[in-house]
Amino acid sequence: MTKSAGSSGPLRGFGPSGVLDPTIYAYLGVPGLLALGTVLAIVSLTFYHLWRRDQRLRHLPPKVPGFPIINQTLYHMQDDLATNAIKWTREYGEIYRTRTGMTDWIWLNSGEAVKEIIDRKSSIYSSRLISPMGFEAASGGRRVVFMPRGKKWRTIRGIIHKLLTPKAAKSYAPIQTFEAKQLSVDLLNSPQDFYMHNRRYTASLILQITYGRRLPKFECEEMHKIFEVLIRFGQIRRPGQWLVDSFPSLANFPPFDLVSNWRQFGKECHLKDSKIWMDLWTRMRQEIEAGTAPHSFGKGFVHSDWAEKGLDELQAAYVLGTMIEAGSETTSVQLNNTLVGILSRGREVVKAAQAELDRVVGSDRTPTFEDEENLPYIRAMVKEVNRWRFVNKFGTNHYATEEGWYKGYFIPKGSVVMINIWGLHYDPKRFPDPEKYEPMRYYNHKLSAAESVAAGDPDLRDHWTYGGGRRICPGMHVAERSLFLNIARLMWGFDVRHAKDANGVDIPVDSTFTGMVPGATAAPIPFKCDIRVRSPKHERILRQEWMDAQAEGLKLEEINFGDGVVEEDIKA
Repeated sequence: MTKSAGSSGPLRGFGPSGVLDPTIYAYLGVPGLLALGTVLAIVSLTFYHLWRRDQRLRHLPPKVPGFPIINQTLYHMQDDLATNAIKWTREYGEIYRTRTGMTDWIWLNSGEAVKEIIDRKSSIYSSRLISPMGFEAASGGRRVVFMPRGKKWRTIRGIIHKLLTPKAAKSYAPIQTFEAKQLSVDLLNSPQDFYMHNRRYTASLILQITYGRRLPKFECEEMHKIFEVLIRFGQIRRPGQWLVDSFPSLANFPPFDLVSNWRQFGKECHLKDSKIWMDLWTRMRQEIEAGTAPHSFGKGFVHSDWAEKGLDELQAAYVLGTMIEAGSETTSVQLNNTLVGILSRGREVVKAAQAELDRVVGSDRTPTFEDEENLPYIRAMVKEVNRWRFVNKFGTNHYATEEGWYKGYFIPKGSVVMINIWGLHYDPKRFPDPEKYEPMRYYNHKLSAAESVAAGDPDLRDHWTYGGGRRICPGMHVAERSLFLNIARLMWGFDVRHAKDANGVDIPVDSTFTGMVPGATAAPIPFKCDIRVRSPKHERILRQEWMDAQAEGLKLEEINFGDGVVEEDIKA
């Protein structure tokens, strides 16, 4: 043993061999011996824990090769994530691992893995990794999409789920039908603006549900404000966009603020968004006091005991704002993606859809929700667009609050568990020729999206666009119905073809992954499309029903906006 300066032998208390000297017992006494024993026990347990943890780490899922230190951070922020996610699924199989910053990301690539981990063990996989940018700076800790699992999240989740239950979703049929009738006439009047007409439909629908207010045209102040929020929201949630979200410890490292404006930008976003959501909330409260507030979920929410549930006014405004954020783009993105899918198949899809509609509905009326059971091809178009494209380009993430295992693979506490939607939806074994938009693959699939989620057999799941577990999209019931109604009406009343250039040649539409806008949303890059009414008779019916709808008006007071507003007592 090497002696330290001034030492004349072994360390005090230990013999030459390093074994504890028996004379130490007398020197320490009973209290000292107990203390020493405690220390030795702690040290031993620590080393055992580290050894045991090392054993577990040997069972981590296979890791995708990456760059030193930053690992796969750059891959996560690239817009070709879809290509990589599919490639890695085919290379590594059911489960693989990437790493961003100091966090492991576990990617689930089979229906069985999603069902077992996300659905059946949702109590430990339903939280969120804290985002210094998205959750704290840009949302003030109020956006539920970024919110970690806890009492506040459960309270807000209960509110939102009450608004969007299957029963409540059916009660919104009058609003959906009213807005769909305007959408059809908008397509008659200015078909070249279809991209924005679809966006107006979706935003107006969710604003009526939350605040009882319509958006009759896209070019209006409220519409612009909503889409300002959506643009900022897209900037803050884009994967890999903000280094501080990949390396959260940088949020507590003051020098980092000197070289990055993340905190200032986030706070500016929060101030602007808060003003928009509070303006809507305050205006509604003033209308309630004046007795002029339209019937809506928000009106019932104001009269509920939201304050007793621990929510302040800004959080209450953010609850409704979150619904508007989630609902203003989802359906419109998928309606526009449906058009891309249709164009990618020439005339085949249009002819099949119109043949079914002509046989079931005829040409004397437009399709309704009551026709859904008898329109399997239209239902299949809805399911196929949700498989072929999905709104959240990056997929849905879940934070592991406890460690777990799956088929011999170790999932560490503190890791992010991803439902790899690209890998699942582009599995050629389950979906042959997956790059092709092909509604016929769902023609005999009779379960709704909600019924598919609830099925015990993962092979019965139609798609994973809405996520899973306790973080599943609560708006799926409303979204499915909106997609069905508007796709059915589009195919009933219109022909959809490629637009022509000056020489009469088809203008191509990019139906590959490069045809999506940059960022977190899988919206198609704006494109040209020739949408024209099928016949004068079809046009006459569409215009007449919209005139009748306007004359009759929309009776919001007859709609049941949820079965009670605030419910906190949800199983955690």
